[in-house]
Amino acid sequence: MNEISKLDENVLLIILSLKDNAYIVTIKTKLEKYLNKNISLGTLYLSLKRLTRDGYIFTKIGEAVSKQGGRAKKYYRLTPSGVMKLKEIRRLHMLMWKNFDNLADKALENR
Repeated sequence: MNEISKLDENVLLIILSLKDNAYIVTIKTKLEKYLNKNISLGTLYLSLKRLTRDGYIFTKIGEAVSKQGGRAKKYYRLTPSGVMKLKEIRRLHMLMWKNFDNLADKALENR
């Protein structure tokens, strides 16, 4: 599978956690809350476009809402490939962090 950026990884996790309520505004709000920094809509849009192109997410158009000027919301969901990508990332992170405490303690002792 292709490597993805940390931002794309976080976007996938946010979409998964939002379930049926993952549209650009809710994704942006939750992402900013977790990362504690502002994310531009343009940056988020590019991430969503990449993840869609790579087959990790798909879009579903909701019903038009009058308070949005009659426009429909675009909702995002993970594809099976998106779920598998997150599982792969998690497995790699767990392997890489497995011996962290022992290695870090030894590195500090050797100083």
